[in-house]
Amino acid sequence: MVWVRKSAIAMLAVALAAAAGTGAGCGRAGITFVSENAEYTLAQVEEVHATVAPPPSIAGRSTSDAPELRRDALAVLRGRGGESAELADVLTEILAGADRSVPYYGEAATVEGKASWVVLEVWGSEGGTLDNTRLWVFERDGGSVVYSSTRR
Repeated sequence: MVWVRKSAIAMLAVALAAAAGTGAGCGRAGITFVSENAEYTLAQVEEVHATVAPPPSIAGRSTSDAPELRRDALAVLRGRGGESAELADVLTEILAGADRSVPYYGEAATVEGKASWVVLEVWGSEGGTLDNTRLWVFERDGGSVVYSSTRR
């Protein structure tokens, strides 16, 4: 049941970040980073994907806004330092061409026994809106993709 508690904490963090708002106008992308040494199976990490929604500040926005929102999200991660900044570097390197997606959740965790980054991003088709989500699980050592899934 430890997973349930940590998942609930992660969802609360996302809800609080969304409630805090991101300012007027275009606003900054909302992104949550969690580092609580959670241990997940692939089924449990899929549950995180199913329950942690993108913040209202980015969900439904035009994909033409995605590059700016992505830069903002990565800048927020880098500004927090430590593991959060490490994740920003990994996302910059591995998902360099992701110009129609915006990360909104990152977590340092263990997935199927491997030290991993769990990342949720919102994305959309060219000329569309940011209305789909994608889950990525990357190995922390080397950044290889362990798992990914998409929800439309």
